[in-house]
Amino acid sequence: MSDANVKPEDAATRARAIIEANVDARVEAVRVLADAGNEYGAADQQLKLATLAHEHAWTAALASGWSEKDLRATGVKAPGQSAPKARKRRTTVPPKTTTTEA
Repeated sequence: MSDANVKPEDAATRARAIIEANVDARVEAVRVLADAGNEYGAADQQLKLATLAHEHAWTAALASGWSEKDLRATGVKAPGQSAPKARKRRTTVPPKTTTTEA
């Protein structure tokens, strides 16, 4: 046992600091979550608008006389098709060479 006595007020103060630090961290986690949710909602709405604009542009191109085959030949994607995924570049590591000293 320690020779020094703990003052109840000091222990209570330290306990409160520990609890408040935990509460602050939890509240911050909710703030970050709400912010991310808001960003997600805005991005989702923007995606819906872009999808609708893409569909209208595709329909207008067809109405102007383009065939689907010819439009695809230009490299544009049709509505509902996902964008091609970027390929990961593989990096080659030069082989390790060992030299022997004479």
